[in-house]
Amino acid sequence: MYTLLWLLLPVAAASGWWGANYSHSKRKSRVRAQFNSVYAQGINYLLNEEPDKATEVLVRLVEVDPDTVELHLALGSLFRRRGAG
Repeated sequence: MYTLLWLLLPVAAASGWWGANYSHSKRKSRVRAQFNSVYAQGINYLLNEEPDKATEVLVRLVEVDPDTVELHLALGSLFRRRGAG
């Protein structure tokens, strides 16, 4: 009886690890897709020469993912052009 328990314990641990890893990767891909969509919208506003709308969209994007250095630099450039700061 105890032998079966000791054999099933690693299986349960491995399945728990796999489930958590799968859930995390799925959530991460969903966030990445949302990030890319909003980023493309901000770039589209920039190309259409609508810097105010682009700034608004990109500021919301920075709130979602604060680790994007390039986005911070682009926002700084937009704020300088607008004269805010």
